[in-house]
Amino acid sequence: MKAVERLIATAEAELGYLEKKSNKDLDSKTANAGSANYTKYNRDLKNWTGVGSLSAQWCQAFVDWLFIMAFGVEVAKKLLGKFTNYTPTGSDAFKKRDAYIKRGKGKPKRGDVIYFYSSAKGRIGHVGIVTDVTSSKVYTIEGNTSGASSLVTNGGGVKKKSYSLSSTYIDGYGSVDYSVVDGLDFKAPEVVAVKLGDRLLKNGSEGDDVKELQAALIGLGFSCGSYGADGEYGDCTEMAVRAFQAAHGCEVDGEYGPETHAALEAAVDAQSAGADPEAAQYVQIEKGKKCYIRTGPGTENKALGVAHSLDKLQYAGETAENGWHRVKYGNGLAWVSGKYGKLVA
Repeated sequence: MKAVERLIATAEAELGYLEKKSNKDLDSKTANAGSANYTKYNRDLKNWTGVGSLSAQWCQAFVDWLFIMAFGVEVAKKLLGKFTNYTPTGSDAFKKRDAYIKRGKGKPKRGDVIYFYSSAKGRIGHVGIVTDVTSSKVYTIEGNTSGASSLVTNGGGVKKKSYSLSSTYIDGYGSVDYSVVDGLDFKAPEVVAVKLGDRLLKNGSEGDDVKELQAALIGLGFSCGSYGADGEYGDCTEMAVRAFQAAHGCEVDGEYGPETHAALEAAVDAQSAGADPEAAQYVQIEKGKKCYIRTGPGTENKALGVAHSLDKLQYAGETAENGWHRVKYGNGLAWVSGKYGKLVA
């Protein structure tokens, strides 16, 4: 497969992906859909290159992600010039190499990077890849857009679109030279999940391990602020860590290192050991597990939602013979399996 075809096939496989309302279900195309810019593209680009933010607008991150998935980090950087999540910087990388075609000054080709001018932003404000070109139109796949025929710079999905070659939405094209990589054997990078305790966490850290830390702290009674377990280690999470450290005899520095990790695991294990049913107030999902919340005490009953690692559901005072616990859920009652949830005081 030629390099350009590999890139476009990678992009087509992403069609229909929707951004998320929180740092959850990032690898699902449609689950947890929202408008907070959380995507696997932001997550992976940051993990692979250190560039970007989990909740930043993501059209440029999407393009960079496609090149990395198709060709690997080193080759992708050679083709793009640099990695960024800011569209003016992405276009500048092509301009500095004299590889930028202004609208009307030349014709793009399949696999080029198309940059759009946003009058609202007063600058280049959106980007996609060119999938086809005719005598009058250019066809694209873009991230963070919608299916509308106009330019949409923050639309929340991966879509196919098309424009007239003379459209004033188009600023120009980054011309990609695939000839230097055609025929090479490419290996895309693997997304390696970072587990809680694998790295030092501090104010400014982001990721699933931060979310797990926050969920554990909340489960132990230490508030991480109004956003809860959002995967971003901000001031409220630092305050929660400091409070936990003070309560458990750790050095109070607001950073989550080996000493604090050991203390947190011990506290979670002690809490997860379970409580007397008469004294129990909550059902807490065990660390590293998740389960369905159902209408009745058994898997044959309808699923109402999902409870995640260290979530705490209010216990409704009843445990069925098969070990399922009744909990308060929404405005009513539901059940979770005792295989995943333990009674806690």
